Amino acid sequence: MNWFLTTGGGLMTCLGVWETFMAVLHPRATVGPITKVINCGFHFLVRTRIFAHPRVLVYCGPALVATQVLCWATLLLLGVSLIVWPQLGTGITATGSIPTDTDFANAVYYAGFTITTLGVGDLVPRTPGMQFLTITAAGLGFSFFTLVLAYVISVYSTLARRNQFANEIEYRTGRTGNSLGYLRAYLTGSDPSLVNQDLYTMSSNMADLLESHHFYSVLHYFRFSEPRYAMSRMLRFCLEVSSMMRAVRQVDASKVAASSEAVDRLWHASLQMLEETKRHFVICNSIHDVPDPRLAIELSRSIGYTDDLSDHLKSAFVDQQSEWLHDLNALAVCIGSEPQEKF
Repeated sequence: MNWFLTTGGGLMTCLGVWETFMAVLHPRATVGPITKVINCGFHFLVRTRIFAHPRVLVYCGPALVATQVLCWATLLLLGVSLIVWPQLGTGITATGSIPTDTDFANAVYYAGFTITTLGVGDLVPRTPGMQFLTITAAGLGFSFFTLVLAYVISVYSTLARRNQFANEIEYRTGRTGNSLGYLRAYLTGSDPSLVNQDLYTMSSNMADLLESHHFYSVLHYFRFSEPRYAMSRMLRFCLEVSSMMRAVRQVDASKVAASSEAVDRLWHASLQMLEETKRHFVICNSIHDVPDPRLAIELSRSIGYTDDLSDHLKSAFVDQQSEWLHDLNALAVCIGSEPQEKF
């Protein structure tokens, strides 16, 4: 029985260390099995009728971070407790002549104080093995709290950068979320350096966004009541802009002030972000998969295209749109944002 408890405790401790390691020290959108179950549970929970309210969704991200940390700490605590339990009364005894309580609650008490590195004077390790275990548990506890603190700080600093990018996109559209105004201004402008610089900036921000969500997959679960912070809205703007500029280049290259490299860089960065998000987060389906050429129609009127050129632009834009429309609308369903922007 003692061997079984010790082995089980060792495995549970290793699992807790592994979960923390995968999330904090090896953050590549891959988490341990327990953390993955927690993430999936939250994903399904926030899609239920009770928790799908916007006022509840804003707490999803913080609650998930707290649940993850609590789970890792519980695994570590229970693992050390199971190792300590058989040693109560022999390897670990009470000070003085007080009889040693050998129940599991006392093992949790000793393990908890050791892991939090507070120390406890009424229980003392007597054997070299238990003394080594106590030092090891204290070291694991100190490392755990240090890593968790760094993890939380990193998550929220990265979230701040994502929100800043969302605000920059919002300002580019005149706080409407509509990419038409942005496209109209740049496609009718005469200074290519401005649009090139802006497209390069957005593609760089999108690459940073991709890497940050690779590092911390929990970022997918942070929601805000303001629509401008929705990931689907940010991606929709970048994909619509790059898709439309690629379509205009196919129809009438003279109308595009931006270089093809700048446009393609934003296109590929946004598309990869959507693909990675689908792979690691999106589990929803969307029924809004009908091509939407309204942006091309409105832009054709602004540019002054003939009916023939307008039809070519609509066709070219729909071809570009078909590569991302389904996945983007599925993402919008998962995060509870609008699947289609209105003109």
